[in-house]
Amino acid sequence: MTDLDFGAAQEAVNRIQRLSDTYWHALDASCRAMDDDAWVGPAGRRFHDDVQAQRRELWDQLTQAVHAAEAKLRSLPRKP
Repeated sequence: MTDLDFGAAQEAVNRIQRLSDTYWHALDASCRAMDDDAWVGPAGRRFHDDVQAQRRELWDQLTQAVHAAEAKLRSLPRKP
């Protein structure tokens, strides 16, 4: 692996981090609306729980993507 390859990998890690930062809050507005009782009744509670679960899943997936990319980068040699 050359330094150029390491540089490309570093750019990929940075891009993954930027994408994670961008999408981390993608469901926040929906969650706030649900917290303010935008929907009521049993269906509203189920939808609220589903949105919260989807946000947690999104956070987990984004965290895993960033950590995996960082781990891969750390495993690459900087010199050929």
